[in-house]
Amino acid sequence: MLWRMVVLGDEVTLTDSGRIRVPSLVTGVVLVVTAIVLASLGWLLLSPGGSIAVPTLMVFAAGSAASITYWIVTGSGASAVALAAIAVAASIWTFAIALPLAVLLDPSADSQVHGAFAQLAASPRSQYGIPSHPCSVKREGSVGPLDAPYRICAVSSPEGHFVLVTALGRTARGLGFTDRGAATFLDECSRHLVGEWWMFTQRSGGTGGCPIGYQFHGGP
Repeated sequence: MLWRMVVLGDEVTLTDSGRIRVPSLVTGVVLVVTAIVLASLGWLLLSPGGSIAVPTLMVFAAGSAASITYWIVTGSGASAVALAAIAVAASIWTFAIALPLAVLLDPSADSQVHGAFAQLAASPRSQYGIPSHPCSVKREGSVGPLDAPYRICAVSSPEGHFVLVTALGRTARGLGFTDRGAATFLDECSRHLVGEWWMFTQRSGGTGGCPIGYQFHGGP
């Protein structure tokens, strides 16, 4: 006995205007893939202490280009609006959520901070009581969005306790775990991430000249 199977599927056809009529399933796939690509782009472009505005604008530009292109090709206003909404959501994700989430999802971040404090307490001290080895270099691993190699330095004093994590050769910006908040970063620009985690960078201009998304904290 001969069996025949007939498979029915949606077809991509041209409308009278010359634009492509896209099946709803294909449109759904396009929306999901666009959301994943934009979210991944925002995640990869960010760096601790680096610009937040530039990656956000790049994500928004990429999403807007996808929206406009889809509207030109298909003429579907609803799908173009959905893509534009995804671009806006991905921009918010990049600007406000990606970096805090990267720290929050790293189970080793807090443990490395506690290890740095333990190393500081066990470090021999000079005749003035200053720890001889407040810093160490990690050649593998990561702290949130910051991948090895990186430098981790601890400070413990009556004024506060904090740990600074910076990429090698970039000590002017990075991550900070502190119980002093923005006061840790005197004459610098900082941004709160989550819990006691912050990121910091040097100001780009005169007093208070911080990149978009950072706040300036002056000295005493």
